[in-house]
Amino acid sequence: MTASCRPSTETGMRVLFVATKAPFPVSDGGRLLMWHTLRELSTRGHQVTFVAPDLGATRQGAVEHIARFCRPHLVPCRPGRLLPSMIRAQLTRQPISVLRHTHKALQKVIHEELDQRKYDVIHAEQVQSIFNIPAWAGLPPIVLRAQNVESHLWRMVGGVRPRIGWIARGEARKMAAAEARAIRTASTTVVLTRRDGEALAGGQGMRANRIHIIPPLFPSDLPTGSEELSGAPPLLLLGGGWLPNRDSVSWFFDSIWDDVRRENPKAHAHVFGSDARPSTPATSWHPSPSDSRNIFCRGTILMVPLRIASGIRMKIIEAWARGIPVVATPEAVRGLEAGDGREFLLARDGREFANAIRRLNEEAGLLKQLTEAGRNMVATRHDPARIVSLLEETYQAAQR
Repeated sequence: MTASCRPSTETGMRVLFVATKAPFPVSDGGRLLMWHTLRELSTRGHQVTFVAPDLGATRQGAVEHIARFCRPHLVPCRPGRLLPSMIRAQLTRQPISVLRHTHKALQKVIHEELDQRKYDVIHAEQVQSIFNIPAWAGLPPIVLRAQNVESHLWRMVGGVRPRIGWIARGEARKMAAAEARAIRTASTTVVLTRRDGEALAGGQGMRANRIHIIPPLFPSDLPTGSEELSGAPPLLLLGGGWLPNRDSVSWFFDSIWDDVRRENPKAHAHVFGSDARPSTPATSWHPSPSDSRNIFCRGTILMVPLRIASGIRMKIIEAWARGIPVVATPEAVRGLEAGDGREFLLARDGREFANAIRRLNEEAGLLKQLTEAGRNMVATRHDPARIVSLLEETYQAAQR
């Protein structure tokens, strides 16, 4: 599927943007980051061709939405099945994640683009994307943006899921080697946090001066959703197919929810995007909306009970931009350079989550303080104009 792009200016760069998924619908943090990046690059007059797999779940109209900012190729691909991928991973010593995101049809389209058009730079979104780019001599420089450190995530999975610990530890080792290969291949690597940069710089054969920290960009003043969600207060949880999100929802209802209900008997949990729907009192289950605004409704509180995390939680930044207070674990807020009691409330267990929710429900001054500080954090640290300028400088430096 293709569509024409908007014209670029005379000074705009030609960017081939390779990803593992489409940025629309904007239903998770990775898509949010790509969506705003493509929009800002387009605003600056750069000519971007976007290539990603369509695994059969891309919503109707996605190409038209993406084409507002670039020239999209969503390539029909068959998703890698889990069991065959696991067997291949054992035989080839390749990470499951890389195998499931490697597609011959996608590689063919990227090959044709590079053969038929001149590009100034290739932007590879996530480590897995780089393995779909041909290993030619004379390729344009590759700028890799690693939204997280997946080897670190696998190590954390092993810590909280002991039954699959041996699998997780093996995947962590293989993914660390893949990350090292990807960074050696790229001219420059962009990470979102210092912690991620330090983790990747400690790998095999990597030079720290090729790794640059550029925080995610995000607009700072967005409206809330118009729908009123039940509960006093209504609590937001984000599920979805990503293992850390699935684990967070399971942990919330297994270990946190009873404490929350005891101290906040009128609270109601609203879970968006989760496949699992256990029978739980005062809980509503919602599909992922096409517009993330519909999640962040007035009067809600975002719960982020993550135990497994790397990179930056884009949904926390979006909550701040929409004036929604946040209660989160230390793992969820690491890398945001925000403070407990300033932009969010920290909670480590059921008792602390319950107390934070009670305080936000009762202390109007605390709610106002957190939301104003959160929005100010987005405006100062994640300003789109400043961040896209840093990305432009990285593209230009890679071409020298």
